[in-house]
Amino acid sequence: MLVEFSVENYRSIQEKQTLSMVAADNETMLDSNTFSVPDNDDLRLVTSAAIYGPNASGKSNLLKAIQVLKNLVIKSASRMQIGDKLPIEPFRLNSETAKKPSSFEVIFIHDDIRYEYGVSLNRERVFEEWLIAYPNEIQQNWFSREYLPDNPKFQTDEGYKWSFCKGLKGEKKRIQRFVRSNSLFISHAAQNNHPQLKEVFDFFQDEINMISLTEGQLREFDFTIKMCEEDNNFREQIVNLLSEADIGISDIRFESEPMDDNIKLVVQNLFSKEFEGRKNANNLLEKDFKKVITIHKMNDSNSKIELEMSDESAGTERLFNIAGYLLFVLECGEVLIIDELDRSLHPVLSKALIRMFNNPEINKNNAQLIFTTHDTTLLDGEIFRPDQIWFTEKDNSMTKLYSLFDFRPREHESLQKGYLLGRYGAIPFINGFKGGSEKDEKGKIDK
Repeated sequence: MLVEFSVENYRSIQEKQTLSMVAADNETMLDSNTFSVPDNDDLRLVTSAAIYGPNASGKSNLLKAIQVLKNLVIKSASRMQIGDKLPIEPFRLNSETAKKPSSFEVIFIHDDIRYEYGVSLNRERVFEEWLIAYPNEIQQNWFSREYLPDNPKFQTDEGYKWSFCKGLKGEKKRIQRFVRSNSLFISHAAQNNHPQLKEVFDFFQDEINMISLTEGQLREFDFTIKMCEEDNNFREQIVNLLSEADIGISDIRFESEPMDDNIKLVVQNLFSKEFEGRKNANNLLEKDFKKVITIHKMNDSNSKIELEMSDESAGTERLFNIAGYLLFVLECGEVLIIDELDRSLHPVLSKALIRMFNNPEINKNNAQLIFTTHDTTLLDGEIFRPDQIWFTEKDNSMTKLYSLFDFRPREHESLQKGYLLGRYGAIPFINGFKGGSEKDEKGKIDK
């Protein structure tokens, strides 16, 4: 369960911005759109969060920051070597912050224990890393490292001051010796099977699921196919989802064919960093290519016709691609993060997917959905509580993130109309485009 994520000095984000999944003190849709956390009846989390904002306002950068932290945790020990640059991009439009490290912090609950984990780093090194755990709601500062190069006391330890508490059992000093200036202790601890820290690692590796525009659709496509082939019940759920979406598909099946040279080249280009240094890279490229066949009923008989997924609409392909992650996350109670959920999907279908997370009969294991969107039809008080809607906008060239709850909208207020009228900010101001919208002196929109 994700409680809160904060990022500072990363890409368009200069000052610290925080996305909180903590439910506000509001009784609206309390039983459907929120859930209580284990052993803490005073803390409730929301099941979903939508992020709005104009183009280039920083919506995707917020999600990229989550992905960067996830990748650092799961890969820095095994995939990085001494001297490799960390994937950090500070805010460059300020001469001071451009020289400072970026910071990422996350609060989450895993196996009924609340954790707070944070790192501060630039492209060359980690400056700080720390983890606080709350077993039985008792604070334990499990470990911390801080770069203090000017203190002669720490010159023998590459400039780092380390601290461990008694609550963190098992090997620590031995694992500490493996840690490089460009790797994370939590990553090395998991690689060395530290029982407590492996649980924290597992949250990042297994429970945060990302669907990003920058990674293309191949990974999601393969995941859905893999889940369908491993579990026929899961395949039936996918078919039901496609059928209920009213796109004419009554069944699906899969065919295998050798991956041709052009597809191999595309795969290598898409995942060049993933293949780098992997002994089984060639084996992966020699695997058969999976083709999805959709089955439709004829409208004048009981006969059926088969089509390739590539013949379907972009919306159908998109739904199939993300359907595997949607159903898997709902079943396992994990976190799903999607950049531009509504891409190629009809608004009615997007609403139906969101309602799955806001329906306790479907979302029985407290899964969470976080997504960016431009679809204003989703700004609906019957779908979201005010604390589930977030906005990004640029202020002095830097991203600001804030919640609709800050505006205390009235119970029956039209959120879509209020947003388009600029009542909550986070909309583009179009100047000089012929036929564009212009704000008059009263703040209304004329067309």
